[in-house]
Amino acid sequence: MLDVIVLIAMAVTALAFAVGLIVQSGIAQIPALIAAAALYLVMAASYLMLARGARPTASTDRLSEVEAALEIIDKDLQRIDRVEDDVSRLDLLTDRVERLDQALSEYAATAPIGGLGRSDHVGNEFDEVHAKIDAVRADLESEARTQREKITGDLRALESLIRQLSRELIAAPAEAPAPAPASVPPMPPRPAPVISRAPEPVVQKIEFEDEIEDEFEEALDQEAEVPSSPVVEEETILVEVDEVLATNEDAPVAEESVETVIAPRVDDNEMLEIVSQAIEAGRVDLYLQPIVTLNDRRPRYFEALTRIRTRADELILPGSYLQVAESSGMMPLIDNVLLVKSVQTLRRLGPDSRVKGVFCNISVKTLLDPEFFPELVEFMEENTGLSESLIFEVGQPGILALNADELGALDTLGALGYGFSLDHVGDLDVDFASLRDRSFRYVKIDAKTFLRGLAAKGSRFTAAEMKRALDDFDLKLIVEKVGDEDAVAKLLDYGVELAQGHLFGQPKPMSPALFRELEGADAA
Repeated sequence: MLDVIVLIAMAVTALAFAVGLIVQSGIAQIPALIAAAALYLVMAASYLMLARGARPTASTDRLSEVEAALEIIDKDLQRIDRVEDDVSRLDLLTDRVERLDQALSEYAATAPIGGLGRSDHVGNEFDEVHAKIDAVRADLESEARTQREKITGDLRALESLIRQLSRELIAAPAEAPAPAPASVPPMPPRPAPVISRAPEPVVQKIEFEDEIEDEFEEALDQEAEVPSSPVVEEETILVEVDEVLATNEDAPVAEESVETVIAPRVDDNEMLEIVSQAIEAGRVDLYLQPIVTLNDRRPRYFEALTRIRTRADELILPGSYLQVAESSGMMPLIDNVLLVKSVQTLRRLGPDSRVKGVFCNISVKTLLDPEFFPELVEFMEENTGLSESLIFEVGQPGILALNADELGALDTLGALGYGFSLDHVGDLDVDFASLRDRSFRYVKIDAKTFLRGLAAKGSRFTAAEMKRALDDFDLKLIVEKVGDEDAVAKLLDYGVELAQGHLFGQPKPMSPALFRELEGADAA
């Protein structure tokens, strides 16, 4: 109402100005009216711009509240990480004290009688040290519990703010039409930092920590609805998850062990545009496939995989977009999302879960990117409390193509405590000692090769010898693409402990239902 009154007053002022020009200056009516109209337009435009800029909207206020809430949560998460690091150091100290105490006890048992008094005195000192360690551990556990409860409350408040903001944005009228999509896909930006502390919207750039954390935490408190893929004639095909690799031709796969995936028949330019738009719109999804302990078939680890969704919610597997993403330099952006969501998954699972780790498929090109890698190292340093649980999975072909300097990227991550898994193993003449020295902890071999194809691929080992050789070098064998019960029986005979395949579970999107399923299994 105030705006209307001010505009009317401006119109009256402009009209008076025109009358003054005509009466006092003798100017003709038409030029005077034009001058008055110009004056009115200038005054009205200036007023509206100043009024709109000075008047805070509800959405602006809500965005400020969301930013403040994100900063609080970020600080709380950093405190949790520091507490977990302190717990790890305390465990290490406890182990050293126990070993020293044990050595002292062995000495006291063999020492002459004259030395017992001194041993008893030192023993009392050890009791005091253990008591102090227990007190510190209790304090750390209490602090961690307090911080987790605080984060839970902050996340619920953040969810409420986001919902209110969404309702306000939906209710607000659109002020400007959306720009038409360019006919030529824009070139992707250089990889941004793995984690952005300040939530500020940037075009063609993912706000890795804030935007993904909002999506992740909102999904945990609400039932995620996975959109059903539309039926597309002749372009809808059933594809196994590991379509990048050769399929197990001899092992039958159950009907429910495949994903319905839309594989658009497009050229590289169209695929580049699809991938670029998916990154910008946050349509890079995390899927998790279980790696089970073979004796009880319960999930022990997860392999993290990415799926890209088109605007029509059609799923695209890496086999369709990987080559285009690598050649265009977009793989660091995709791997970035994968790493951050994997860290969020580990935090959600917690230390008491039966699932003890997540395998992250990461491109060798990502590790060699000169702009991305320093940010990756910084992010990994901030999450060293998860170093035993986050495993980088890299393909053997990419590793074999690296020179000594390029292999230094693996050494840098290994020095932070992170381990690696060797995937896509085609050359079975493996230098196990070199793998161990490069912080590799796992080796994946598909079931068909392990059971029947070692000799055909040039291995100098039989299946039993391969398993023993890996054990001797502290490398855990994971047999993947297990498709039937006959294969399971043979693997058990060879002492295989870890296996993966559609027989045990196909990749599922990260969702509350998946976590509830795991929590139920842990409770059982």
